[in-house]
Amino acid sequence: MPAPSGVKDEILGFVAEWYDPRPQLVKTFLLKYYSATHDAELIDIKAHRCFLKRSKLPSSVFPSDFNVGNPVLVYGRELKIVDYADPQTRKKLSPVSESTVVFCLPETTPSFGSIVQSCESAGLRVSDLKTIAVSGGTTLSNASVLLGVSPDALSDSNGVSMVVAFKGQDSVQVAQRVLAKYGPGVICANSEGAARDFTESFLDAPSETTATFDNCTCCLIKPHAVKAGSTGSIIDTILSQGYEVSAMQSFILDRAVAGEFFEVYKGVVENHGAHVDELTTGKVIAIEVRAEDAVTTFRKTCGPYDVEMAKELAPKTIRGQHGVDNIRNAVHCTDLPTEGVNECDYFFNVLNL
Repeated sequence: MPAPSGVKDEILGFVAEWYDPRPQLVKTFLLKYYSATHDAELIDIKAHRCFLKRSKLPSSVFPSDFNVGNPVLVYGRELKIVDYADPQTRKKLSPVSESTVVFCLPETTPSFGSIVQSCESAGLRVSDLKTIAVSGGTTLSNASVLLGVSPDALSDSNGVSMVVAFKGQDSVQVAQRVLAKYGPGVICANSEGAARDFTESFLDAPSETTATFDNCTCCLIKPHAVKAGSTGSIIDTILSQGYEVSAMQSFILDRAVAGEFFEVYKGVVENHGAHVDELTTGKVIAIEVRAEDAVTTFRKTCGPYDVEMAKELAPKTIRGQHGVDNIRNAVHCTDLPTEGVNECDYFFNVLNL
């Protein structure tokens, strides 16, 4: 499909991998993205043949999905972009892929959502997020070295901290600028190299969960909301309504894992398969939310499952503010009171083993 008259049909090229379950092989493709028309084409690199002719992508696929490290769901196939295919694509997209990391000390907990939202409003996007238990000693010493700050800055930081990685143009400088108002409790990496080292040590490495698995419900911020820059606003809504956020972590789910988690809702929700697909289209952020009667109470905060109804009858709820449709309805929340602990355990225990 050619670009509309007068519109440049820019082609971005990527190397993408797809695990084919039948022969149990990883196949490598040249993925072409036509930005003007939101089309994609796949060429099997090894076989030197077209695997998917140029086709229109659904609105659930964002233009920002096309960058190294991101998962992209293309007509039921879960692709992972592993590299740029040409120097032109690398030159264009490398600047918007710059990374930084922000370390938020326990005393800033009430502002966790606002901190993330400040960076999102400045054009950065969450690429990873995790709460970690910090209690003196080696952990704080390593953190201070990697972030390039004095150990004294972290000396009284026992408790649950939040670590967030952001991507975006000039991300190191942008984060430092917009987060200066939060004071010494929010520490930004002073270089992209420091951010990378800190990510490897604290975000990518296994760590003890901060989840409590009691009086809790599970909230998942869905990929479309993360990509739309709604993460901070959603976390802020949860905290401002008096809930305790005891654990958070970002995950990339493949279809097998998403299907296993959502199996209990099969036959309960309409378009079950589409919900599973949505959970595989990018990062999800799992949150353990604590309160008395947490499951029932938090469902009210999320709002009606039907997004149109939420926007009409409960516009201040999470779905009323951030939902797009009944599949992209911003968040999943535990439905049955007996399942709150189980769903939190799935993300903060099972997937962390």
